[in-house]
Amino acid sequence: MSARTGLLKALDSALGPALCAAFSRAQRAPESRTLRDFPGGRVLVVRPGGIGDAVLLLPVLRALREAAPGSALDVLCESRNAPVFELSGLADRVLRADAAPFATLRALRRGRYAAVLDTEQFHHFSAVLAARTRAPLRVGFNVAPARLGLYTHTVPYDLQGPEDAQFGRILAAALGVPSVSLPPRAGSIPAECLPPPPDGLPERFVALHPGGSVPCKRWGADRYAALAAALRDRARIPCVLVGAKEDCAVAASVARASGALDLCGRLGLAATAAVLARAGRLVGPDSGIAHLAVAVGARAIVLFGPSDPLKWGPPPDRGLALREPLPCSPCSMFGYTKPCRANACMSALSVERVLAALS
Repeated sequence: MSARTGLLKALDSALGPALCAAFSRAQRAPESRTLRDFPGGRVLVVRPGGIGDAVLLLPVLRALREAAPGSALDVLCESRNAPVFELSGLADRVLRADAAPFATLRALRRGRYAAVLDTEQFHHFSAVLAARTRAPLRVGFNVAPARLGLYTHTVPYDLQGPEDAQFGRILAAALGVPSVSLPPRAGSIPAECLPPPPDGLPERFVALHPGGSVPCKRWGADRYAALAAALRDRARIPCVLVGAKEDCAVAASVARASGALDLCGRLGLAATAAVLARAGRLVGPDSGIAHLAVAVGARAIVLFGPSDPLKWGPPPDRGLALREPLPCSPCSMFGYTKPCRANACMSALSVERVLAALS
């Protein structure tokens, strides 16, 4: 978690409930209108969070485009996940709330939105921003009690249900229907949206993401190095390492031990997506890069420990969630993970098991 993200979460916890109380209004009568009553109206979709959160929202954005073809679509997000929406081409405008907060507030007040779909599950600021738009329809999850007075519609959130399906509930409520059919996650970023892959890639390779922003989700440099060496020696398949700047140290260690091509920290999100599409296969932890791989049509072998594969795992036709069924796993909720010294859920996953999943 970056310092900026940590500060935003701390401010949300300290100030969010009071701001929600200040802007809450009693709803005199149930709002019976739906998005279909505002043809051509501008829609705002709110999605703070990381890359994975953004990728899982893309099928909902595509379904929204199909259900309301004449509507303009804005996405309010953070700088860390904005490139996903920009790459997808699904939004008419991408607003980065943390980059220019006061300019964003002015843009929201002037947006004349017909509807706001707030997909944030727990934190408060997104609900406050939704209310400040004064949109007649404001839909959000009923998780945090302080936020409820800021929405015209609320929907339940299933802690075990697939995350994209939860986002679909928000869209269904806005459309006034019991449920919506979402397009597949695989290919939600079409090939035509991707740039050419960088030069120097092997003809055939497996992409590895040896890092991860959450320490307890990491598998370890020694295991990734052993996996890359086994693929090189047994199958004659080289590996290419991808990841963020924070992953560079572990990636360098893997590259030294295995001879894998290290592109970690050297590529932006679009170029990383192009590498994943070219590879066709990724091995890595539950992370934004794993979700990105599925979005570009690659097969993702995702190593699960503290997080729930039923909620965050790849679709069965485009990947495999590997985990050890320990009594304490999964233990992560809303981005918070129970402290653990042993990290047994990740260390129990063997290199041979991952190799078998790739075969």
